Amino acid sequence: MKFSSFSFLIVGFCFIAISLFSCQDNETVDTSNIKVDVNIQRFDEAMMQLQTKDQIKEFLKNNTKFVNQFYQTTPEDTALINRIELICTNPDTKAFYEETKKTFGNLDEIKKQLETAFKHIKYYYPDFKEPTIITTFTALDLELMVSEDLIVIPLETFLGPKAKYRPQYPSYLLQRFDKPYIVPSILTILSNKYNAIDPKDRTLMSDMVFYGKSYEFTRAMLPDVADSLVIAYADSNMTKTWNSQDLVWAYFIDNKLLYETNDRVKEKYIGDRPKVNEIGSDCPGRIGQWLGWRIVSRYRTENPSISLIDLMKNPNARDIFEKSKYKGQLED
Repeated sequence: MKFSSFSFLIVGFCFIAISLFSCQDNETVDTSNIKVDVNIQRFDEAMMQLQTKDQIKEFLKNNTKFVNQFYQTTPEDTALINRIELICTNPDTKAFYEETKKTFGNLDEIKKQLETAFKHIKYYYPDFKEPTIITTFTALDLELMVSEDLIVIPLETFLGPKAKYRPQYPSYLLQRFDKPYIVPSILTILSNKYNAIDPKDRTLMSDMVFYGKSYEFTRAMLPDVADSLVIAYADSNMTKTWNSQDLVWAYFIDNKLLYETNDRVKEKYIGDRPKVNEIGSDCPGRIGQWLGWRIVSRYRTENPSISLIDLMKNPNARDIFEKSKYKGQLED
């Protein structure tokens, strides 16, 4: 079965709201008494005040961990020192930084979101340790870096569509390089620590469920954030995909894709593409990731006694799929 375009149904507002705005987690979570420490270190401000190579060398020497993990080199790297000197002294990059600084201000919004997210993580996982958070400015040389103990945010990467300069990516990828996507992106990457998988299961279904669990984790940690920000889909794509999921599901079933193990075939449905033309000209890329999230969401609806922790530590994608009873239905 192949569709030249998506079919659209005028469904009730509740269905559209489900697709555009975050759904409540299955569990009621009170984080009011949980304490977290979110201290954002403004390396962007500190680095843009450096003027000489000696100052740059001293800064890098005093922040070895940052240099090792983010730049993946050593503080003595001559090329890095020269690049930072150029960024700090060139009139064009200095003007670009002023644009960045004006857009982001004091980062209160990002800090508040991170506090919400970290409180929720600590609610579910009391041993969670808040990672060091650093903002920097690289003149679009590098992107967001997230590890268990360090998060580095190159702010200029997330200036959004009105920025004078933007990351060198196709237009269909640029949407996610905007301020509202920063914290959801961080949480999706952090979810990897808790997202158990079966390394022997190489099926597309396993990949779909993995992504679905990561998005479900992110939504649980950021309950007030729109689903479209969690998965980095335009609102219009969320609405179209939600209303056409029966057709998407039929395509996956008709073409026996769930247990496909060929990496090239799998990439068509879970990888970044402007469209999945095999399904339809309006079908957005990463449709398999979105469908995996629907399966996981249905799994939690059908099995309300399963906690988020239980979900994340379950490596059996087929078990999650079968117990979800998902068949492309609209209702949640």
